[in-house]
Amino acid sequence: MARPLTKKDELIDAALSLFMRKGIKATTTRDIALRAGISEGTIYRHFESKEELAEKLFEENLDYFWKFLKGYLKNTKTPEEMLQAYVKGFFEFSRREQRRYGFLIAAHQTELKKLSREKMKPKQMLSKILRLGQTQGRFRKIDVHLAGAMVMGTVMQTIFYLKSGRIAVNYDDVVDEVVTTCLRMVKK
Repeated sequence: MARPLTKKDELIDAALSLFMRKGIKATTTRDIALRAGISEGTIYRHFESKEELAEKLFEENLDYFWKFLKGYLKNTKTPEEMLQAYVKGFFEFSRREQRRYGFLIAAHQTELKKLSREKMKPKQMLSKILRLGQTQGRFRKIDVHLAGAMVMGTVMQTIFYLKSGRIAVNYDDVVDEVVTTCLRMVKK
């Protein structure tokens, strides 16, 4: 049986919904309190500020995403298998954890841009995969940050087009095609 929601859980759920819909800056603590059905003071019992709340949400969801991806890489051996699992895990996270994914992407590209640069564990994971592939001579020599940007850009843009309905192709076929494309970009 699921545990009952606490005031803090309701606060976090409300903040996540509002941050995704309105953005962090446009969301007020009053908005969060009203949505969560709590007093504004309750927010400050758990967090010093709205900014701290947003940062904690970002860090927790980023850590969750990293662990999700790590699970996909668990049984891989070669850099090619790792990259394939990474891409598939990225797609699956965006599908299964839509709110978390939406918040991370929006926060990463807007208000928490500076913080996200320091803490982007999934990006670091991709860099390690690419470096390993280069070290083993399986991936071509290319700046790891450029290769990572190419892979992540391909994945994220395709997810955006899928979610907006601009791509009307079977989900599994899209994922397979993106995996193939990403491997082509980095392989020798």
